[in-house]
Formats: sequence, structure tokens, C-alpha cells
Amino acid sequence: MKYIKTLLLSLLVCNCAFASYTFDHWKQDYAKRASKRGLPKKFVLKTLKDIELDPEVIEKDKNQVIMSSDVDYKEFIQRWLRESPSRIEKGRAVLKENLKLLTKIEKKYGVEKEAIVALWGTETFYGEITGDYNLVRSLATLAFEGRRRKFFEKQLNATLRLVKNGHVTVEDLKGSWAGATGQCQFMPSNIYAYARDYNGDGKKDIWNTKADIFASIAYFLKKVGWKKGKSIGSLAFNTKNVKLTPEKYRTKAQYTKLGFRDENGNKISSGNWRARMFAPIPLKNSPVVLRGSNYRALLRWNNSSLFAAFNIILMKGIKS
Repeated sequence: MKYIKTLLLSLLVCNCAFASYTFDHWKQDYAKRASKRGLPKKFVLKTLKDIELDPEVIEKDKNQVIMSSDVDYKEFIQRWLRESPSRIEKGRAVLKENLKLLTKIEKKYGVEKEAIVALWGTETFYGEITGDYNLVRSLATLAFEGRRRKFFEKQLNATLRLVKNGHVTVEDLKGSWAGATGQCQFMPSNIYAYARDYNGDGKKDIWNTKADIFASIAYFLKKVGWKKGKSIGSLAFNTKNVKLTPEKYRTKAQYTKLGFRDENGNKISSGNWRARMFAPIPLKNSPVVLRGSNYRALLRWNNSSLFAAFNIILMKGIKS
């Protein structure tokens, strides 16, 4: 009994101490940790001075929406593609508008211009939807919340370095609630690893400068193993609903015999490949992705078969 009372008292003391640990306390502690990573404590505290906790970000982090298998694939894709103009129509237009620049970047990095445009369109509807959350506020909130403190402090460190080094202002640093930013939606730590200063002005500007945005997308894909001339894959419907092991390699003839058909109901014949594994998409009535040589590289950007499907659809539509 004495042990239990002591334990309860300890828990009560701990809870009281935690409750009294404010966001301002965290700022002071974080500034000390950041100073050991090369960020001046005075600069950090000045930048964070007027930053307040964002309850909406905490709520989103605790209640992340998982894609439901009850959602119908075709209806979902139609909403995602949009209308007037659709993602495909707009993709064709921006490809034409930026053809000269995209051709140069394709030649430099060995990544097709259609792949660059497709990723741009998938992430931010060609720069129109980049997120309006204050990035410093979001990352500071998530770091303070503590569920993934180490990760989000790393992202906040990278963000503050971008500000300190003049790549972007705090006012321009907008993004998703979880910290992705720019027209290509990089996490801040990836900006240092993959963002490019293609126009040579001394800034890696993935927020406003198309040359840097396109080059950054291309450089990322190149570094993770993208092979020019190879495909992400193709979409195929399992018309007989046969149960298969995704990891097993199969030929086109085998897939066709099993009842797989392309989006137009035809036999599986497209694509330069001999055998592929498939990846299921977590939506009702969805096709599978017959994985191409660039499937694994694309998933280094976003580990989702649905994300792969988005880019397959856009690349095919933009090229046609």
C-alpha cells in the first residue's frame, strides 16, 4: 500500500510539472538545443518570439484521416482531376508554357519534362495550392506537442536555417499543417538535400521560382534512381477478382489470362516490360498498379500506390 501511494504521488507530481511546462518554456529549451546545431540562440528566440501554438495543427496530428476502402476509386479520381480546367488540361497548358525551360532541365537531369509537370500538378495543382499554414508555427507546435519531437525539431532547424541564410522569409514560409512547403511540397530537411538554385541567384526558391521548382523535382527523382525512358507503371483492373500475391512477378500474358485489363478494357499489352509485380490501391473498385522500373523511385517521394496512380494518370494525359 505504501508503494502504491508513493507511485501515485510521483505521477501526480509529474503531471503537475508537465502541466506547468509552457510553450515559452519549450522555446527557451529548444533554442539551447538549436544552438548546438549551429543556429544562434538569439536568432531562434527572436524568430519564435511572436509564434503561438496552433491548436488546429495539434488536432490534425491526432486525427489524421486514413483513406477509406469504402471510397469509390472512380468517383475519387474524378474529383481529384477536377474540371474547367482539369489537372490534365492544365498540365498540358503549363508544359507548353514552360517547354523551353523544362526541356533544358530534362536534358540536365535525365528526367522527363512530363514527369516533372505531373509531380508539380499532383502536389500543388501546378503551384496554386501550396498550403497556407505558417510553417514555423506548425513545426514549433508539433515539436512542442512531442509525439514526434525529434523529427519535427529537425524540420524546424532546417526551416530556420533557410530563413537565416536568406532563401525565404518567415512571411513566405507557408505550407501544409505537417510542414511540407513550396510548390513541390518538400519537407524542410529535404530542401537542403534536393532543392536546386537553377537560376543561380543564390537562393533555392521552391516557393516562387519555376526554374528552381522544376530543377528540384528533377534532381530529387534523379538522386533516388529515376531512369529516363522507363515507366512508373500502368493501371489494370482485376476483372475476375482473383486473389493473387502482389510480390510475385508475372508476364503480360499471365496477367491477361488471369483477367486483368487496362483502363479501356483491353488486354494488357502496353509498356516496355517482361514481368511485373502489382501494388493494390486502397480504394473500392480500384485498379492495381503494374509496377514499372520507376515505381520504387517515385515512392521515395511519397510511399503510396495511390500517389503512383495520380502520376501515371497525369503523365499519360499530359503526353497524349
